[in-house]
Amino acid sequence: MAGAFTPSGSLAELAVTVATSLAACAFAAWIEERVFLALASRRRLSRLLLAFFLPLFGSASLGLASLLLVPVVSVFGNPSAAKASISFAALWFFSAATGSFVVLALDLGISALVPRLRERLVLAIFALLAIVSAFAAATAILVGSVEAGAGVSVSIGSGGLSMASGRGATPNPDAKLWVALGGIVFALPAILSACGKLADAIMERLHPLALGFRAVSDGHLDIQVEEAGSRDFVELSQGFNGMVRALGDARRLEHTFGRYIGKQLLGRLQAQRGEAAIPAAAREASVFFADVRGFTSMSEKLRPEQVLSVLNRYFERAVEVIDAHEGYLNKFVGDAVVVVFNGPVDQPDHAARAARCAVDLQKAIAELNANGAFPEIGELSVGVGVSTGPVVAGNLGSSARQMEYTLIGDTVNLAARLCSKAPGGEVWVSEHTAKALPERTGAALEPVPVKGKAQPVTPWRIWPAPADMTAPIVR
Repeated sequence: MAGAFTPSGSLAELAVTVATSLAACAFAAWIEERVFLALASRRRLSRLLLAFFLPLFGSASLGLASLLLVPVVSVFGNPSAAKASISFAALWFFSAATGSFVVLALDLGISALVPRLRERLVLAIFALLAIVSAFAAATAILVGSVEAGAGVSVSIGSGGLSMASGRGATPNPDAKLWVALGGIVFALPAILSACGKLADAIMERLHPLALGFRAVSDGHLDIQVEEAGSRDFVELSQGFNGMVRALGDARRLEHTFGRYIGKQLLGRLQAQRGEAAIPAAAREASVFFADVRGFTSMSEKLRPEQVLSVLNRYFERAVEVIDAHEGYLNKFVGDAVVVVFNGPVDQPDHAARAARCAVDLQKAIAELNANGAFPEIGELSVGVGVSTGPVVAGNLGSSARQMEYTLIGDTVNLAARLCSKAPGGEVWVSEHTAKALPERTGAALEPVPVKGKAQPVTPWRIWPAPADMTAPIVR
């Protein structure tokens, strides 16, 4: 090897020798890594035995390649580059395979006794230090023999790499330098290989976790990672899987919870980071009640499961209409629904929204009747009452046990009274609601007495639309 780098030839020959040697070392490292990965599918004992003989087998294979390649290269020119390349490749492969065997022995032989990653890394570092110490000791012995005048000669001739020692050998003045350099070069691949294998072993466990966290950040909560490796990685994987299961349960609970409280209130709670305290506040809102007409007689004629089936078909379509207008479905009261606009989220056009929603609900019921959606009763009839005005909105109930977001006030009561007065298929609104709508969007009716009011109130009918209505409800 020293002869290959002795500047006795031209500078071009030296450059070629260096380049081919580096390329050969890189190729040997690549081959050793591929072989090491190929052994991963083997059983533990057979994998360890194969890794033990791999350094000798690989070096012997490269030596055989040298015997076959160097004579061929000699025909075309100076074989120094080929000799140096194959020598360095054999050295690199042997050293790298030795480092891999050390890591594999630690992983397979000590993992059962040392479950924690920290202790494994400490043992791996000690093993690497042992490799370096062994190479340093061997180098020191050779250097010592040179200093003692034993006569060590290192050269590359026509026969390849040669080293002569003893009293009869001609001492090489640079032998000590080349022996020290050879020890360093011989130890370097083993250290790099062992460090690389240790890093791969750690990343092999970290990579699935990284992919798992990325999947969770993208909203996928159906992922689980393998619980294997050292105890640290097993506990980490178990913690990740438990976290994903808890997030999945929370999402399902949130979805179920949202079906009970409505997406408007759910969005408000989410914006508050789950804080359920929604303080009571006076605000203006529009409320409508929609009540099924003839429900009592229907209940007497039908079996209970038939009554529920009819109501569920109606409620399913009603909820779709309410969601389309971004109303807050406050509650189901038997066969009636209570819908709020401008609470719990701000909606400046709440009166128009409530009116549009009520009219579209009647249109949807008419469509269901036309399509024969209620064969048990023939047709479903619903009356709707809408009222706009001040309300007190907020949580009602004990915060320590159970709460309900609700609205109280005369506006809510008036909406219920108008609903009870409105015939099936019609939408009645309060005078305040009518004034908040475009001009001539409804017709004023005769004042009617309502419970809780000393004076009769004047309702407006906005559906069916009056024949002389000049302006539709704003869209």
